[in-house]
Amino acid sequence: MDNPNNEKDSLVLYTSDPQWFSKLAKAYKDEVPVILNDDAKKGVDPINETLFAMGLKAKLGVGEITAACVGIGMSAVGVGIIVMAFFDPEPTSKLGLAIAGGIMLVATGGGTAIYILSNRKPPSVRFGPRGFEINWD
Repeated sequence: MDNPNNEKDSLVLYTSDPQWFSKLAKAYKDEVPVILNDDAKKGVDPINETLFAMGLKAKLGVGEITAACVGIGMSAVGVGIIVMAFFDPEPTSKLGLAIAGGIMLVATGGGTAIYILSNRKPPSVRFGPRGFEINWD
């Protein structure tokens, strides 16, 4: 990418999109440049707020914040493995291994989600005519 501020290279998100928060969280994780347009007037401010603070300010429900966590972590996969381990007709000797693997996915995926939602801020956020321009220079 020659110009990280080029619109073609940036993901354009609108707060009127019901999944804007999940998409923004995934962009933070993948360090994808984003143009965030607050067309729904949620009052979000990526310059001064973390993702979690923006979600609270935008009055997102538990479902939207959970969707963002699943989008950036592996917690859902881990929980699925644990549930499937209990219902699997295989011998119980494999049950412990499946549960341990599921717990590991829940722990590491959940930790990643918490880090991205509460601590991670992009190095470059500017407000322009199209909205907030978020870059990972």
